[in-house]
Amino acid sequence: MNRLWQALKVFWRTLTDPDFAARVVPLLVKAPTGPDLRVLALLQRDGRLIDFLEEDIDAYTDAQIGAAVRDIHRGCRKSLHEYLTIEPIMIEGEEARVMIAADFDPAEIRLIGNVDGAPPFQGVLKHHGWRVKEVHLPVLPAARDASSVLSPAEVEVV
Repeated sequence: MNRLWQALKVFWRTLTDPDFAARVVPLLVKAPTGPDLRVLALLQRDGRLIDFLEEDIDAYTDAQIGAAVRDIHRGCRKSLHEYLTIEPIMIEGEEARVMIAADFDPAEIRLIGNVDGAPPFQGVLKHHGWRVKEVHLPVLPAARDASSVLSPAEVEVV
């Protein structure tokens, strides 16, 4: 009986208090399942990255590819900077000598080359790596199965 009374109170407050109603709505929306593909969807929307990667480019000249890549790069870079704050994992420059501590995180540092023995390791930095510091992704339009829509089909109505 207590849950019925609680439901009636929530119903009435939702009808009469817009701020409360706005806080209730996310509780009723089904959370998407599966991987969050919003970053890939944004790279497609702003830079047409998937279109480029799915295109067979063997028939095009280097000049044609270069011209296309400039626009793709510009759009994808814009999205990356607008929606994610990224930073290097290691601040040293490439080809710098680095020491890898015994308690290093293998998710952050991949050891390549002659990996033998136990850490600490000494090596040459080949790529500084990237980590996401902040994420500020927009809410994309809802789809029936939002977990799989990277880019909607576009139809020009004539």
